[in-house]
Order: sequence, then structure tokens, then C-alpha cells
Amino acid sequence: METTSIKGVTRVIQAHSAPVGTFTVKRALPDRDIQSVGPWVFLDHFGPFRVKPGEDGVGPHPHAGIETVTYLLSGRNEHLDSAGHRGIVGPLGAQWMTSGRGLVHAEYPRPETEAEMTQHGLQLWTTLPRAMKLMAPRYQRIDAADIPTVERVGFKVRVIAGSFEGNDGPAKVLMPALLWHVSVAPGKTFSAEIPPGFEAASYLMVGAGAFSAGLQRLSVGSLVVYDSHEGAVSFTNSGATPLDVMLLGGAPAEGPLLFHGPFVMNTVEQLRAAEAAYRNGQMGQLAG
Repeated sequence: METTSIKGVTRVIQAHSAPVGTFTVKRALPDRDIQSVGPWVFLDHFGPFRVKPGEDGVGPHPHAGIETVTYLLSGRNEHLDSAGHRGIVGPLGAQWMTSGRGLVHAEYPRPETEAEMTQHGLQLWTTLPRAMKLMAPRYQRIDAADIPTVERVGFKVRVIAGSFEGNDGPAKVLMPALLWHVSVAPGKTFSAEIPPGFEAASYLMVGAGAFSAGLQRLSVGSLVVYDSHEGAVSFTNSGATPLDVMLLGGAPAEGPLLFHGPFVMNTVEQLRAAEAAYRNGQMGQLAG
């Protein structure tokens, strides 16, 4: 009988505080030693905090060479961009924007209920493949109801991108990638195979978990990076309350990766061109 090997942990990154718009986030990527996990190059964890409608949010700012993904655990969020896209999603929904050659966007909380006054979620970026760095911008609004949920004994998986047990996420990805929201009941264990050749990491959003014999009870703000061996990722809810983890990964990013604020490109020339396009108004305008 064949036994599935469990991937080891190569590093645990503890998120640090960073200011964004009108609030502070926990930032886990990029790290000093790790620029990316698969195509994922950025991870901010915001909230939970009570919003001030009309005051909170992230005003107009540019992006180029990446996709931005905002996933909500709670709250209601509006996306606007200079390419003419607009969308609002609620709890467990996602905003998925492809900046390509460049645009300006903004995001604001738009609560309609008392529960939506609490904003909590992640913003992640993927780098684009080299051949698509200068593609036209696009936008995907992903409702919670569009995300398949797979329930098993002790855990459930919401498949935002990639595939889990034959269930495909709604996000139209431009590179091999996965993004799974995994919820594990107290005392239970989640285990799943990762596609061969994929890099992978788990970010703890809520609760506490054990990720290997030597990594007991990691808590919120920990990004667990797995080794490159083929096999499964496995973690256990070591707390008394539910554990929520974002499992992210994919094929290795096409480097080199050069970061300049909101731009992630492959060459210095691309970065300079993006900066000039923004300053010259070629990425469009968006009212504050």
C-alpha cells in the first residue's frame, strides 16, 4: 500500500506591521529571503477592525505587472479602476484584478449590515508571466456563491483558484496556481496533495495550528513555507476554536522579479516605463 509523503517546512515567516491606506496590516510577503511562493509575491492581512464608512479604504493608486486579489472573511468591499471596472463583493467573495501594462484602482468598504461593519481579509498579488507583463487590464468579480466548497470530516475547503479533488475554482488564472481557504475543526487534521512542481505555503488567518512535529501551535500572522518535495501538506487545529488557513501556491514565478512599490516587473526598463506611464497619465485617472 502506497503511503503519501508529507511535505516538510523550510521556513516560517512572521508577518510584520505595515501601514496601508487608513489602516495597518500584517505583511508576510515579500520577505527578506523569499520573494515569492509560486506566482504569489505579496500577502497583506487586514483586520478584523470596525470600519468608518466614508473614511476608511485605500484610495487611487497604480499597479503594473501583477494581479491583485482581495479576499474577504468579513465585510463588504468595492473595487474601482481606471479601465472602467467596478464590483462589490461581500463575505467570502473576492476581487481579482489584472493590472497588466498598468492602471489605477481603489478599494473601499461598503457595509450594508452590522456584521459587514467588521472588515477582515487578505490582499495578495501574483506576478504575471513574462509574456503577459504588458497585457491589457481585466477584472474578475467572484461572489461567495461562485466558489465551490468541499466538505470532509473535520475540515472544508473553499476553492478560489486551482483545483481540489476535481473541484475547480472560478478564478481564471494566467499561470498554474492554487488558492484554497481551508477551515479545520478543533482537534482535526487537513491533508491534501499538492500538484507536482508547485511551490506552496499556508498563511494562518484565524486560530492556531500545528504544521509539523517541531512547529507546534503557530498562530495568526504565520506563513508556513513548504519544501519542494512532492507530497501532501498537512496541518492540525491545535486550538479550541476553528482554524482558518489560506493555502497558496503554484508553478515557480518567472524571474527575475524586480519590485518598485506597486509595480513588479522582470527588467529595470519595464519598471521605468511603468513609472513614466503612471506619471504621464497613460494608466488613466480615477477620482479620489
